[in-house]
Amino acid sequence: MTSQDFSPPRGMRDIEAKEMAQRLWINQKILEVLDRYGFQLVEPSPIEKLETLEAKCGPAIKDEIYWFEDKAGRKLGLRFDLTVGLARMVASRPDLVLPIKLASISNMWRYDEPQYGRYRCFYQWDAEIFGSPNVEADAEIISLSIDVLQNVGLENFEVKISSRKLVEGFLNSIGIKLEQDVETVLRVIDKYRKLSEEEFIGEMEKVGLNPDQKQKILEFISIRDKPDKALEKIVGLVRKNEKISKGLEEFDRLVESLEAFKKIENCVFDLSIVRGIGYYDGIVFEVYGVGDESLGAIVAGGRYDGLCKIFGRDLPATGVAGGIERLMLSLEKAKLLVEPKKRRGIFVVAVNDKVRDKVLELVEKLRSWKIPADFDMRGRSLTRQLEYADKLKFPVCLIIGERELKKKVVKIRDMEKKKESEVSLDRLKETLQSLMGNS
Repeated sequence: MTSQDFSPPRGMRDIEAKEMAQRLWINQKILEVLDRYGFQLVEPSPIEKLETLEAKCGPAIKDEIYWFEDKAGRKLGLRFDLTVGLARMVASRPDLVLPIKLASISNMWRYDEPQYGRYRCFYQWDAEIFGSPNVEADAEIISLSIDVLQNVGLENFEVKISSRKLVEGFLNSIGIKLEQDVETVLRVIDKYRKLSEEEFIGEMEKVGLNPDQKQKILEFISIRDKPDKALEKIVGLVRKNEKISKGLEEFDRLVESLEAFKKIENCVFDLSIVRGIGYYDGIVFEVYGVGDESLGAIVAGGRYDGLCKIFGRDLPATGVAGGIERLMLSLEKAKLLVEPKKRRGIFVVAVNDKVRDKVLELVEKLRSWKIPADFDMRGRSLTRQLEYADKLKFPVCLIIGERELKKKVVKIRDMEKKKESEVSLDRLKETLQSLMGNS
């Protein structure tokens, strides 16, 4: 049997030390912004009842997720996003003070075809506001998203904003009124940026749209401009109904809020953005790297006022999620993905076997001083220990031998400069803390 037989399943992967260090750096940058905005970190259950996952998306979701029966015959599924679990959590807690801001950074699973920037197990950061029906909450989420991307170093991106309410109102105005038909057409519109115009028209024909409807939809979803100009085009193209009027009113208020947040410069209105997941019902948005749309949205979100009601509590909500893997690819392409810092710890070296117990005592003392410390666990020679420490990028080694113990000193080796000096044991803590603070 070869090692190939034990490779991860298709669509799964291992995360090695360098990438893990980069991920932790990204997570910390995201957490800094979440903290500034007042979000509380939580972790929804990774396994849900299948009926919970089907509650909004329907039985067809089984084709896109990992689901199974447990030993008791219960149908369960691995979460495909964090929003459903967070909405379920909040709906079950009537004692929570509203509005409440919750966030999570964790992994999820989808049984999709593996693709560039997306595996079957992937990680997202997620932030949700529950309990506010006001557009200011949507602006807060968009502002948060922009600050997250800028905090990791990205600047060259575009926030594409739309409104499910406005698009649905438009579809109603051209004769597409049944909820089922509207959802079908929205799923087709969601493919607009992934297909050629000919392929897109073919998809519209499959759902039975007439030539006039097809043309009007193409004109409508082609609107993409800065907010003020986009609003002029929308007003000139549509016949107002209740949903359209409400959508335009929300757009106006959103622009005012984003201007107050000083975030409007990154934003455009793009009516081809509808978000493929069925629970969205208001303002929606997706964020793309400029000139790198082939990667897909690096951040996406929107309003979903109806989702919590499915779980037993009528509660307005809006939120956002961003893929960690796609964010890393964007940072790498922009040459902004940081290299992991060199280890700042100390490697303690034994000159021979007679002093190995003293090495362990010193390692414990260093750790009690909050200084990271490690040692050889293979009984290597002095030379081999130093080579090992050098490969692991330890900046400093402490060398202990019988001679050093008699003199009550320890030898300090600067691994970069290849220089050694001695320091007395009673001054070791002070010396190392100064040394590590400057390294």
